[in-house]
Amino acid sequence: MAKFRPAKGKSKSSVAPQGGLACVVLVILGVILLMVFLYFGMTGATTK
Repeated sequence: MAKFRPAKGKSKSSVAPQGGLACVVLVILGVILLMVFLYFGMTGATTK
């Protein structure tokens, strides 16, 4: 009964959201860059 350590489970769960947050930020930035690229590509194609 002395080997029960709930603190390790909590420390792992606090690290996961930080990595997930970085991944979400990278995905959102990628989508925004893609939309900006497509926007300028479309506006450049219509003016020619």
